[in-house]
Amino acid sequence: METKKLNILILESNKKDAETALYELNRAGLENDYLIVDNLKDFKLKLFDFLPHVIISDYHLPDCTALDAYEILGDITIPFIIVSGVVGEEKAVEALKSGVTDYVSKDHITRLPLVIERALNEMKVNRQRKSVEHELIQSKERLELALEGTNLGVWDLDFMSNTIVYNKRSLSILGLPEEDAILEFAYFQGYNSAQRDLLQKEMQNHIDGKTPIFDQEFCINKHEDGSEKWVLVRGKVIRRAPDGTALRASGTLLDVTEKKVNEEKLKKNQAILENAEAVAHIGSFEWLPKSSRFIYSDGFAEIFGLEKKKVHRNIIEIYKQRIHKQDQPYLNEIIFGKKEFYDIEHRIIMPDEEVRILRNSGNIKHDENGEIESIMGIVQDITEQREISKSIFNAQHEERSRIARDIHDGIGQMLVATKFKISSLDVPEDDFAIAQKEQIEELLATTLDEVRRVSRNMSNRHLEEFGLQKTMEYLVEQIENMGDFHVTSYIDIPEDYDMELSSAIYRIAQEATNNIIKYAKASNVNIKVESTNQNIILEVTDDGVGFDTENNWNGIKNMKERTSLQNGHFEISSTEGEGTTIKSWFPLNT
Repeated sequence: METKKLNILILESNKKDAETALYELNRAGLENDYLIVDNLKDFKLKLFDFLPHVIISDYHLPDCTALDAYEILGDITIPFIIVSGVVGEEKAVEALKSGVTDYVSKDHITRLPLVIERALNEMKVNRQRKSVEHELIQSKERLELALEGTNLGVWDLDFMSNTIVYNKRSLSILGLPEEDAILEFAYFQGYNSAQRDLLQKEMQNHIDGKTPIFDQEFCINKHEDGSEKWVLVRGKVIRRAPDGTALRASGTLLDVTEKKVNEEKLKKNQAILENAEAVAHIGSFEWLPKSSRFIYSDGFAEIFGLEKKKVHRNIIEIYKQRIHKQDQPYLNEIIFGKKEFYDIEHRIIMPDEEVRILRNSGNIKHDENGEIESIMGIVQDITEQREISKSIFNAQHEERSRIARDIHDGIGQMLVATKFKISSLDVPEDDFAIAQKEQIEELLATTLDEVRRVSRNMSNRHLEEFGLQKTMEYLVEQIENMGDFHVTSYIDIPEDYDMELSSAIYRIAQEATNNIIKYAKASNVNIKVESTNQNIILEVTDDGVGFDTENNWNGIKNMKERTSLQNGHFEISSTEGEGTTIKSWFPLNT
């Protein structure tokens, strides 16, 4: 239990009974602020204004019962304790079954502080258990280790007689027989002298006022196989003599063996995860926008150059600042676009101006209003991979250019020479021989045109000579002649960017239109290339048969890769029977 004052909301029509309850709480040392209400309307109002830590309610009230008040809580978790006079056993059982925390008879009102302390301790333990569960899930993907329920034992210590009273659950936790319910106090039967010495020291610190409560975990070497059992003991001095001498203390016992085991597993899993993240340059995170919580792994901290904390309330602002300004609009469009999953690449800028390229993927959970509830994802630093891919791609491009040159300068020239030789041949003056010669010359001319077309397509010579605007216009003319569909286009782009970007845009458009010609069965095709202040955007749309975009064909992979190598963003959407849209965003001046 924490040392701050408790907010106690009392639902009681008898003012004297309410004052008696408060007297016992004050006598037990439970500092509190309180409000007393006597009807359901005021109870509901004060519940959300006062924000109580504990609710105490009489069973019978003028306009309701305690159960009516309890129902108002709904999913709110607050200890709800009924303090009443004559309530039949049946009603008391009914109340407890409905979820009421506990029942205290007004004839035994002195039990109220202990009941409150026990309820608050149980809430604290539950929060700790949930925290461990959450940590385990974060440390290892889909790791499901659920902690069992927490059955508290209760103890009451009389310092004057040095005797301690245990309830049945406490005896079970400590491994004591039922006849030992009242024992000489031996510091919770610690199973070795070192543990007893520690428990004695911590208890004395609490008695001397150095700590607000007594709160310790200790180990019981109880089993024959040597396995350990861990117990959490909590308590507080609830009565002192006028001179401050401790007279009585009460508290709880809890078997926390499973929690300790899970903590050890958590440490091991965390170590495994951290090693894996370090090797793969991966980090994980969870963002809870409504509570402004951003939880991240050490790998995430390493990638973003952050302090290695697990939870940070201001990290989202730092995270936003790191995102490259040209990638922010696209990232926002993806994250806030009502999608349940995303998988994108984007850049971040480190404080030293270093640019890193990340792959960022995750699951987005929305509430019933469509607002983001949480985002759980991973980031991977692919800067080095991108450089390797770019080197490979450039090498492939150089090889393609070399082959194109060889075809043009070698095979092409040989065909030209062959055509010239055939043209200069003297053939007999008969119609058949002349026709044969003309057919051969025509075939050679066609072959030569095809060789030149292949050579031109394999290299960037057209781009180098005429620029992207003219090359894209030429592509539009080509597909108009090759496809059985209507083509519309809008091409409005500057000429102040490099050949790599021009080549990527052209090749993606070429791949997309080739696929339309081969597979789409479209009636209409639209090609659009336009620039903004920060981006150049390519969009190719058709109204053809569409397809399942989950099929990661080579053509799609090539378009994605070409876009990524220019630090761009690729998106494809298609519905069977309704057509396909391919869109690439390329940052300018990067």
